[in-house]
Amino acid sequence: MMRLHTPLLLAATLAAFCWTSASGQAPAAPTGAPTLSASDKAVFTRGEALFSQHCGRCHEPPIEGAPSQADLSEFDPQTIVGILRGGEMTPMAKDLSDADIAAINLYLHAY
Repeated sequence: MMRLHTPLLLAATLAAFCWTSASGQAPAAPTGAPTLSASDKAVFTRGEALFSQHCGRCHEPPIEGAPSQADLSEFDPQTIVGILRGGEMTPMAKDLSDADIAAINLYLHAY
């Protein structure tokens, strides 16, 4: 599984959240396999707690129709932002900040 560094993931998440273009398509997610720094580990831990609190009861273990945590880790960060900000999970994510979503994204993609 690919690992994403927090600054790259945060930039990708915020770019996806704010992205507008004539084609309506978001840019590709950054790639790479850096290890987590101490600050990344803190964000990862926050993302883990947020996922558990806001997402875990339906996604780990998954209930019928919900993708598992492993399946969610296959979604690119922009897709996760789109689902949480303008898709079917918007009501469940209404209290999550952009930083919270970036932390969840790091947690899902840091494996």
